[in-house]
Amino acid sequence: MRKDQIIIVKKQILRRFLNKTMIGMNYVNRQDVKVKKIGGDVVKKAIDELIKDGFLETHHGLCISINPRMLTEISKYLEDE
Repeated sequence: MRKDQIIIVKKQILRRFLNKTMIGMNYVNRQDVKVKKIGGDVVKKAIDELIKDGFLETHHGLCISINPRMLTEISKYLEDE
């Protein structure tokens, strides 16, 4: 599992959640988050890091969404390429 691969997956997850407006109480089960051609262990690690960074918040233990208080930080993170 490479660090740059995890960063790419983290950005893909954040972009997808922003496009589908998965913000605040509009959440999805973390097991339903998939990234094409990437193994489940990388996706799980990326989600765990996003939760630790505060970009994602958990609901009912298994569901996740974007933390609405972190939208400006998320946009800055996505712009840094």
